[in-house]
Amino acid sequence: MNGTRIECPECGADMVLRKSKYGKFYGCSRWPECDATHGADGDGRPLGIPADKATRRARQQAHTAFDGLWRGSEATRSRAKAYKWLQGVLGLSPDECHIANLDREACGRVVEACREQASEAAK
Repeated sequence: MNGTRIECPECGADMVLRKSKYGKFYGCSRWPECDATHGADGDGRPLGIPADKATRRARQQAHTAFDGLWRGSEATRSRAKAYKWLQGVLGLSPDECHIANLDREACGRVVEACREQASEAAK
């Protein structure tokens, strides 16, 4: 954690670095009473901004909608072009434009904008 305290967005306790078969992550030190988690990169640095359950769900929905623009058979653009488009939608710089940094309102805007893009592509 490199001396940086990460506060659990659910209960306020410390988040602690853990490992799983999928890689490193931060989990609430009060687990199993509190099951909050937060992503980490391979070096254990936190990814994005910690989020409560409702925000995590909103981020998952935003990722599902956004990933549909550039992944799979329905893809309408490359990943790089999709992120460039998303930067414009949200008014964010490339460094800021990560779904792990978004609040619920911004995630809702992502979902709506992606739906509009999918509708346009279907015409």
